Amino acid sequence: MKIGRIMAILETGQGAVKVSPAVESVTLTLSQRTRASGARHFWREHLRRLQFANPKLVIEVNYPREPCMPKLEIKFANTAPHSFSVAGLRSDEIYKQFASKATS
Repeated sequence: MKIGRIMAILETGQGAVKVSPAVESVTLTLSQRTRASGARHFWREHLRRLQFANPKLVIEVNYPREPCMPKLEIKFANTAPHSFSVAGLRSDEIYKQFASKATS
C-alpha cells in the first residue's frame, strides 16, 4: 500500500475520533478460549485507529488464558469507570457504545 492510502485509512472511519479529555484509559479484556469475534475485530480495526487519533490515550488489551466474559472498560478522570460486556456484539455495535460514552 502507498503511504497516502494507509494514512487515509487511519484518519477516516469509525475509529478515527478524538475522545473526551476526561477519558484516561481504555481496557479491553477477552479470553483466548472464547469466541468473541466482534471484540477481536474491534481490537484489530477500531482500537488501532483510536490509538493513532489519540496518542496520549492509554489503551490496554488483557488476553488471559482462562475463560472470561469479554468486556470493555473506560476509565474517566473525575468519575467512576464505565464497564460493559461486549459478548455477542458486533464490532460496530461495540464502537457505537464506546463512542457514546467516550466522546461526550
